[in-house]
Amino acid sequence: MDNPDGVRLYQVQLREVRRREAEREAAEREAQRPVCTQCGIKFTDERRQETKRSAWPGEWDRLCGPCKREAADCAEAERVARRRAEEAERAAAEAPAVEPRSRFRIGRRR
Repeated sequence: MDNPDGVRLYQVQLREVRRREAEREAAEREAQRPVCTQCGIKFTDERRQETKRSAWPGEWDRLCGPCKREAADCAEAERVARRRAEEAERAAAEAPAVEPRSRFRIGRRR
């Protein structure tokens, strides 16, 4: 080789270009990272992959992990409360009509 310093300089410049390119790609990836619609925290890489894999994107796909768990717990509590209310209504409708009893039996025919 005629110019060994030129080869070293080329290698240093090439490493610097690759480093800057990697930093730019990381900054672009970070800028495109989705945020939770409820709390505003950026998604972790794991949560981001979960949302990409989901077949049916829904409202929970826009929530971070803790907010998603909280929303699921609230939804489950609402389902349980609704089911209990429906069961109570059904039981009240099916219960036999009980005549009010009076101590003096006023107005009651035999």
